[in-house]
Amino acid sequence: MFLSTSHNKIDKKGRVSVPRNFRTYLDLEGGSLILFKSLQLKCIEGTTLKRISQYVEAIDEIDSMSKDASILRMMMADSFEIKYDNEGRINIPESLLSYADIDDIAVFAGIGKSFMIWSDIEYEKEYQNTQKILQSSGPPKLILNKKAGVSNE
Repeated sequence: MFLSTSHNKIDKKGRVSVPRNFRTYLDLEGGSLILFKSLQLKCIEGTTLKRISQYVEAIDEIDSMSKDASILRMMMADSFEIKYDNEGRINIPESLLSYADIDDIAVFAGIGKSFMIWSDIEYEKEYQNTQKILQSSGPPKLILNKKAGVSNE
């Protein structure tokens, strides 16, 4: 899985290192890295080719004339398949960097089956926002094993 957070500097040639643990997971899943504009947040999302294939299958299951299908098709059209070099570096396309306001630092945040790449400023805003929600509402209630009926309550 993609887990943890890493603040990585973008070099003068526009390359940034993908965290080693992310590359390990990508290699296990076939090595392809897919990047696209987040539909909900001011960041870039990244995932495996296997996971993006699940998105494509899900799109095929909804009404092809719906607004949802249109939005998801455009997300796919704005997606990039990226390969990292022998040192684990990638060049993030300018359209994605611009969308996420990323300049010199890329913050990689693992969220399980995918990850997000933020500007350091936007990441800090989102982190502080989630901390405020946590303080005011408490932790989310999760059902960790639906079959056994186990929850964290």
